[in-house]
Amino acid sequence: MEFYYNFENFDITQLIEKYEGERLDDLLPNQRIISNGMGEFLEFYWECKEIPKEISISKTKTKLLRNLKTVYYVGEITEQHLMGRGVKTLYDLRANLKFRKSANIIIDLIKQKDHHCLLRNKSIYDLDISFCFCKEDLLFIDIETLGLYDSPIIIVGLGYYENGKFIINQYFTRGLEEEIAICEELRANIFPKYKCFISYNGKSFDIPYLANRFLYYFDENPMIFEDETPYKVFNTKYGHIDLYHNCRRKFKGKFPNYELTTIEKELLNWTRKNELPSNLVGLCYRKYLNDPNKYVGLIKECLEHNYYDIYSMPLIFEKLLNKN
Repeated sequence: MEFYYNFENFDITQLIEKYEGERLDDLLPNQRIISNGMGEFLEFYWECKEIPKEISISKTKTKLLRNLKTVYYVGEITEQHLMGRGVKTLYDLRANLKFRKSANIIIDLIKQKDHHCLLRNKSIYDLDISFCFCKEDLLFIDIETLGLYDSPIIIVGLGYYENGKFIINQYFTRGLEEEIAICEELRANIFPKYKCFISYNGKSFDIPYLANRFLYYFDENPMIFEDETPYKVFNTKYGHIDLYHNCRRKFKGKFPNYELTTIEKELLNWTRKNELPSNLVGLCYRKYLNDPNKYVGLIKECLEHNYYDIYSMPLIFEKLLNKN
């Protein structure tokens, strides 16, 4: 199937002419070669001083304790009635004989930070269980691929908090044969260090896509437990907070759409310098492989596109955490 590209709103000619003959080493000097048992790939690394060091994760615990609808048989009307009688939190609800047992169950799960069980409750969303993790547990993730379906992954962007700083790493395949080394790095060295993914529409795209690539290379999916069937689930081992779905829910009807660049403009009040549409990344990469000297500007643009995808996520996450 031929992948469709839309050039109407973006002119790649300017990028080709501006950077033709330049070296990627000079354009993006903060890079190094990563090697593992499956080969090599190129890594770019950045320290983002503009990202706040602290995030309001603990607020979600307080909000969850005030959500009486997490208790069985408590709906919107019953919650309003209870609050009118002075019942403000799940702790208060323990004095009610009808709801005491259920309230205690939820409170215990909150104390244990059992995000798996908490998310089985239809009144609890993934953002609500953020308090189950510390900021160092969070892995912000975004991938770029050669095309649709089972095409290779060409860029993986990762963001994380380390020593009070927000760091962005980008893994780049200089040739398609390097994809397996990136998958190995994620499987063996990166994912085991974290407990929760944060993405923008990653539940529908990035994580399932990664699961399929892991299965293709290793016949196993490192994001699930050993007793689970790989082809039936994509991720059960890690928490996953999908900012896209939370933005749609929290700001329903307020924005023209919920694409990441729209949320950046409407919620963060800034417009990224890089405007390359996602659907052009695959084409840019193909051209770069055919003639790196001529098309180096295109791959620079692809890397910057992925960088901003990661960069904006902690800012959006913080906005959502502070949303009443």
